[in-house]
Amino acid sequence: MLLDMDLGVLLPSLIPSLQSVYVLVFYFVYLAVAGEILPGKVIRGVLLSDGSQPRYRCNGLLALTLLVAILGICAKIGIVSPLVVADRGLELLSATFIFCVLVTLALYVTGRNSSDKSSSLKPHVSGNLVHDWWFGIQLNPQFMSIDLKFFFVRAGMMGWLLINLSILAKSVQNGSLSQSMILYQIFCALYILDYFVHEEYMTSTWDIIAERLGFMLVFGDLLWIPFTFSIQAWLVAFAQQSRTNNSCYCSQLPCLRNRVHGFSRG
Repeated sequence: MLLDMDLGVLLPSLIPSLQSVYVLVFYFVYLAVAGEILPGKVIRGVLLSDGSQPRYRCNGLLALTLLVAILGICAKIGIVSPLVVADRGLELLSATFIFCVLVTLALYVTGRNSSDKSSSLKPHVSGNLVHDWWFGIQLNPQFMSIDLKFFFVRAGMMGWLLINLSILAKSVQNGSLSQSMILYQIFCALYILDYFVHEEYMTSTWDIIAERLGFMLVFGDLLWIPFTFSIQAWLVAFAQQSRTNNSCYCSQLPCLRNRVHGFSRG
């Protein structure tokens, strides 16, 4: 019975709402626009077999700072709630998963139909649909001149921080902010900021220089990084909320005992 009740609550929460879709669309559009127009150091990637070198604009730190500032201002004036991610976490997770499936199917189809001979876009087809969809067909596919592989890993790292900040806001609102939560937020923020300060080093990692872009990488960047790396924040938040509720219950026990004792005497 308890399992049925849990599933009855869980399953509807996994159905993406229009608001969760709007959040994802805004997020990806912002990153695409910011990545193209904001200033940043342009890094040449590894030399490929055909002599070409992909170029990457490393402006992630500026894009992240501006995004947090925009969201902070919007939350202050009531345009958007800082709890939107925390309140719709499961919806966003399922919406992101659906997006991962759709975008990798599109990558598979475009890769199979590509006749490009460059090292970045030359299709590598094994003939096994699942293998090609999972591991990808093209090395550096692009969409409107945006390098998707670099774009997705940036989106995942920023998404991790945004989820953390939304959980932090929920903890503050619930009055359950703890020292553990503060320390977790500080250490994660330092890690993420360090990543973007040294973003140019990401261009020489194995994922960028050797792995083709398929479901494995897209799922890892967009869903695994932000949603599993933030599990600790959820655990800390729920644990502190439980302790707060228990302490409130315990504080009421003496009063309850007095009432029960008075009733029994009466």
